[in-house]
Amino acid sequence: MGHALGLMKLEAHLRGINGAVVLMYHSVADQALSRWIDPRNHVPADIFARQISFLARHKRVISLDELIAAIDRDQDVAEGTVVITFDDGYLDNLTVAAPVLHRYQMPATLFLPSGYIDRGETQWVDQAYSAFQLRGERWLTWESGAVNRFDLDDPGQNRAAYQVVCGDLLQAGAERRRLLLNRLIERLQPTDRPPRLTLIWDEVRRLLSEYPRFRLGGHTTEHLDLTAVPGEEAKKELTLCAQRIKEETGVEPRHFSCCYGPVSYTHLTLPTKRIV
Repeated sequence: MGHALGLMKLEAHLRGINGAVVLMYHSVADQALSRWIDPRNHVPADIFARQISFLARHKRVISLDELIAAIDRDQDVAEGTVVITFDDGYLDNLTVAAPVLHRYQMPATLFLPSGYIDRGETQWVDQAYSAFQLRGERWLTWESGAVNRFDLDDPGQNRAAYQVVCGDLLQAGAERRRLLLNRLIERLQPTDRPPRLTLIWDEVRRLLSEYPRFRLGGHTTEHLDLTAVPGEEAKKELTLCAQRIKEETGVEPRHFSCCYGPVSYTHLTLPTKRIV
């Protein structure tokens, strides 16, 4: 109602608000696949389509490259400017999001965790979410500092267990994360496993070919919290990710999206390291 009456625009004008809003999507899966995905990383396909329709009617959508170029030239960016990005390389970015964006001729940037694309591996958080949702066991014993035993039939304990497990997985390096995931699945004995929810390189190349308004950026190799690993490992995560994207697509990524933490809502531009 506020937008329809012009009140939001008036407030922005009175408060001197301008500049771009960078939207960060992850999965936009349809109902059949959304059951496997942590809701925090998912916008339903129909809602996504409505949001893009709204942006087409009321906002000015530009590419991340255009926004960076304007900042480099010290140009003001008008209120109502929007940039669309996707993190994590979900397959539905190709099958659901890209056709919707193409319909409205909108650009977007897709940030890829190259190791997950190499393996076509479902994101760790969705593997954990699916294991909890389809668990075959009532009890979970989990070593996180102290040994905790959770009754997963109790909603409060279930939420607490999931939070503890995800916290450990988030902070882990790549090898330890795989060990923890295997431990979780062994202990919960889920009745089913998620399908492949992640793009593979053939599909990334198809995305670029069929939807040329998409650009690629890096999102580390193993989707790691770079503040939780040694500096050399963090550097390797950045350089190897960019290298794999160029090897597989011929595209040299200029932008990088951080994973997690206080910088999880920023995008870095390489090589100037400008933060947008």
